Amino acid sequence: MTAAHAQHTHATQDSRRLALALGIAGCTLAIEVVGGLLTGSLALLADAGHVLSDGVALGLAWLAVWLATRPHSLRFTFGLHRSEVLAASVNAVLVLVFSVYFAVHAIDRLFNPQPIEGVGLLLLAAVGLVTNGAQLLLLHSGASMNLDAARLHVWGDLGGSVAALVAGVIVATTGWLPADAVLTLLILAVVSAGGVRMLIRATGTLLAATPADIDLEAVQAALRGVPGVHDVHDMHCWAVATDFVVFEAHVLVDNAADGVEVVAACSALLSARFGIQHAAIHPERRPLI
Repeated sequence: MTAAHAQHTHATQDSRRLALALGIAGCTLAIEVVGGLLTGSLALLADAGHVLSDGVALGLAWLAVWLATRPHSLRFTFGLHRSEVLAASVNAVLVLVFSVYFAVHAIDRLFNPQPIEGVGLLLLAAVGLVTNGAQLLLLHSGASMNLDAARLHVWGDLGGSVAALVAGVIVATTGWLPADAVLTLLILAVVSAGGVRMLIRATGTLLAATPADIDLEAVQAALRGVPGVHDVHDMHCWAVATDFVVFEAHVLVDNAADGVEVVAACSALLSARFGIQHAAIHPERRPLI
C-alpha cells in the first residue's frame, strides 16, 4: 500500500466516524431543543447549547478531513492537508474559551450556591453519558491531530456528564450544593490542560517544527552510514499533517559513488527506519583536491 493510498484510506475512515458522531450530536440537539421548548426546561435548552458547540467542533473536524482529501495543485502543492492542523488549532482554542466561560460560572456558583433539581441533573447526566460514550466509541481510533482535538471536546463533555452524575447524587443525599461547582472545576482543569497541550502541538506544526518523534541527530547519523555518503548537512524536517512528514537534506557524495544509487538508498532508509515517505535528497560531489 502506498503512502498516498494509506492516507486516503485513513481519511475515509475518519470522515465516516466524524459524520456519525456529528449525527449523534445533531439528534441529541434536536431532542433537547424540542424537549426544552415543550417542557419549558432551561436546563435542557442550556445543555442543547453545549451540544451545539460540540456539533460545531465535530463539523469543523469533518470539514478539515474532507479538505485534506482534495487533490494538490500548482497553488497548493502539498494539497490541503494542513487544514486538519488549522482545525485542531481552532478546536483547541474553543476548548479553552468554553473552559474559561464555564469556570467563571462555576466559581460564581461556588460562592453563591443555587438550588439544583437533582432528578433533572441526573437525567441530563445520563443522556450525556450515553451520547458522549457512543461518540467516543466512534472516535476512539485514529491518531491524527484533528481527531485528537475532536476527541478532546467529547472527553470534556463526558467528564462533565460524570461530574453532573456524581454531583446529583451528592446533592440528593447530602444537600451539599457546591458539589456541582467543585466537580465542574476539576473537570475543566483537566480538559484545559489537554487544550493547552493540543494548541502547543498544533502551533509547532504550523511553525514547521521538527516532529517530536523524529530525532534529526539520529537521522543524520543513519544517513552518514549509507555507502557513498561522506556527510549530510542543511537538513529540514517538518509535518504537513500528522501522517505527512517531509524531509530534505544535502548529501555530500563520494566521487566514486553513483549519485542516483546513493539518493535511492537514503530515501529507502528514511522510509524504513523513520517512516518518512516524502524525502528530497540533494546530492553534492566532494570537491576535488
